[in-house]
Amino acid sequence: MELNELIPEMLSMESKLFMKMDSYRLIEQKCEKKCLAPDERQRLNEDIHYVFNWLIKTVEEACPSLTEEDIIFCCLEKTGLNNITICHCMGCISKHAVNQRKYRIKKKMHEAACDNLFDMIFINH
Repeated sequence: MELNELIPEMLSMESKLFMKMDSYRLIEQKCEKKCLAPDERQRLNEDIHYVFNWLIKTVEEACPSLTEEDIIFCCLEKTGLNNITICHCMGCISKHAVNQRKYRIKKKMHEAACDNLFDMIFINH
């Protein structure tokens, strides 16, 4: 298997593993209607760092200008969560803010010549 074939497989495996975590069950139960509390967001971030270790390292190396929140957003996006749920996971940011963050991430990744990585995260779920 070539590297280009392994990357989507790795991303898929990390997403599937995350969907088995307590944080994901909390998202399913709560985030359609309410925002996560600060302690719940902290636990979510810890679980994301644990499960999406490969994606986080890959994104950090490829595009160092992305912030910690940008990277968390990328991980949440990769799980296929809708924008409202992501808003609630990130502390009740607006849907407009989610769209702006995605635009800024795309711009930063484009500047770092990481368009393929952006597509793997945001387009190829």
